[in-house]
Amino acid sequence: MKTDYLIALMEKTSLLVMLFLLISRLNTFKRIFEKEKYSKKDLAVISIIFTSLAIMATYNGIHYKGSIVNTRIISIVSGGVLFGPVVSIPAGFIAGAHRYFIDPGGMTSVPCFISSVMAGILSGIAHKKIPKSSRAFWGILIGMISENITIFLIYFISKPTNLAIDIIRAIYLPLIVGQLGIGFMVSIVQVIEKDKKEIEERKKAEITSLQRQINPHFIFNALNTIASFIRFDPQKARELIINLSTYLRHNLEFNDKPISIKKEIDQVKSFVEIEKARFGEKLKVIYDIDDVDVKIPSLIIQPLVENAIIHGILSKEKNKSGQVIVSVKDLGEKVKVSVKDDGIGIDDKVIEDLYSGNMPENKIGLYNVHLRLKLYYHRGLDIKKLDSGTLIEFYVGR
Repeated sequence: MKTDYLIALMEKTSLLVMLFLLISRLNTFKRIFEKEKYSKKDLAVISIIFTSLAIMATYNGIHYKGSIVNTRIISIVSGGVLFGPVVSIPAGFIAGAHRYFIDPGGMTSVPCFISSVMAGILSGIAHKKIPKSSRAFWGILIGMISENITIFLIYFISKPTNLAIDIIRAIYLPLIVGQLGIGFMVSIVQVIEKDKKEIEERKKAEITSLQRQINPHFIFNALNTIASFIRFDPQKARELIINLSTYLRHNLEFNDKPISIKKEIDQVKSFVEIEKARFGEKLKVIYDIDDVDVKIPSLIIQPLVENAIIHGILSKEKNKSGQVIVSVKDLGEKVKVSVKDDGIGIDDKVIEDLYSGNMPENKIGLYNVHLRLKLYYHRGLDIKKLDSGTLIEFYVGR
């Protein structure tokens, strides 16, 4: 008999874990689980997920002599050790109340309600006290403790006592062994967090490599340009030195943390002034900037402008001038940033390679921006080849 219930409950546990795995793979929820800090809205959504899983577990339970053998505690404790009391306490109370009200006169209704609430409290408290690396172990342990509370309460509260003992003998081992499911659910979220951390580390390595490749080349050309102006236009040379200083300071301070978009535009203007000094009338840059107060990742717009100048305008026929429009438009809930040029137009193969992650080395700057935007906003660059030139856009949420 015990073996039959053990196998049946392990099947229920496997179903619960698989359902949670499928939920965690949905983009909407995966984006939440990837975050280091959760907003109130995020925590509310997470709490709803674990509460729903706990309630589903009760409906999917096994009926035995007035009790319902189920995996409810697994969901409550998993939510607690992973996300804290804001998730687990509501989940414990609501799922416990649900268990009570679907069978208010049942042998184990009151014990299950109390143990559900206790599971939410215990796992919520443990969240901040246990290291992330040990959450699976402590989650399983707290789950076992919670189910032992259930068993003790059944013994002391449920009547008649002989029936309570019979229920305990049948369900104790399945309930305890079933808590291994907590380890699997915790591991699912930890894998998502690990993948995100590895992606971030890879992006930082790519950014550092990008800076080392671009900066010496640009600085060499800038210094040559400044040197040429010193002889016949010292005032212009002084202005270019200030522009170069601003550009370098921005790069040296770069740490991939969000900065004011106004500061980013200042960096773009410093870069553009040096390029205009180099190429003269061949290059024209127009700024269409709304007064918006948002933060964006550092060194996002400048590589797009550089790409428009080098691969768009300067690739045109000799002596042909070109124009780049840098736009920041306030759309209410979002801000649209765009860089448009009337150059030769981007190759369709480049767009295809960017979206497939197969970019050549000479386009790594564009690809880097695309990846970083996806990391921050879960949406990268929108690139369109125009009849004359290229339009690159991205959106920033407020």
